[in-house]
Amino acid sequence: MSKLIIVFDYSGTLSLEAVAFAQDDVLKRQLYLSGLADFGVDSPEIFWSGIVNPTWEAGSRSPIGYRRLIVGKISKEWTANRKDSSLDALDRAAGSFVARYFSHSPIDPAWRPLLRELYQHPLITAVVATDHYAEATEAIKDQFQDMQIKAVSLMARDAASRGCFFIANSADLGYRKDEEEFWVVVRKQVHWTPPDRLLLIDDFGANEAAGDHYGQEAKVTARRQSTTEVLKKVFAGRAEIMPFILSGDETTAIGEAYLRIGQIAAGLRESLRGEGHPRV
Repeated sequence: MSKLIIVFDYSGTLSLEAVAFAQDDVLKRQLYLSGLADFGVDSPEIFWSGIVNPTWEAGSRSPIGYRRLIVGKISKEWTANRKDSSLDALDRAAGSFVARYFSHSPIDPAWRPLLRELYQHPLITAVVATDHYAEATEAIKDQFQDMQIKAVSLMARDAASRGCFFIANSADLGYRKDEEEFWVVVRKQVHWTPPDRLLLIDDFGANEAAGDHYGQEAKVTARRQSTTEVLKKVFAGRAEIMPFILSGDETTAIGEAYLRIGQIAAGLRESLRGEGHPRV
């Protein structure tokens, strides 16, 4: 009997608050509360242009981690004396900021009933696929643990890992979601074979904060197009996408997101009852 592989994006899709954390007023407050502002990172503009955007390539493809990247970028031009006197304090501030970010990145309650249903379904293999820093894998595991759902890294999977969500983090795989190699690894690790199907639910970065280059419209469009083409190739045409792209209107954001989650959940439930193709 064929299986359905359901793949969820994390930031901007399963976790709506992860995006809210990056809003200018919230982000500025967190820079001060964590202590990063004491080291010159005291505005969203400096944070995006000086820290995140220049380190994203390395952070999203390697196990180096968000915390170490922040410390390395800020202290890059420091003298040896400055490092001796201030590096520990900087490391604590970076650690505090990263912890605050992930504590503000929960799975939204609106998704939880559906995720529990999928966890119980014998013909569903569920994956969280995310372009993220290395620390995200453990943070996402903790979110599922809070729901009494087992989650494991896709790369740590073995024959005993059944009845769980799999976490495919670009930092663990070494490739991002718009690259063929990412999905080749996913296909192998979930044991996809025809006539299995794959369904991706993703915002392609469209719901990210305005200052984040990852969410720029042209990049979102290109990422969605390249991902669509890659999925068709890797999964022999048996893949489709349910976009989770919101309008960006902050006054209706929560209601719009919950409406879209409800539509996706209803479409999936109907599909699973009739073993048909999801239509949303």
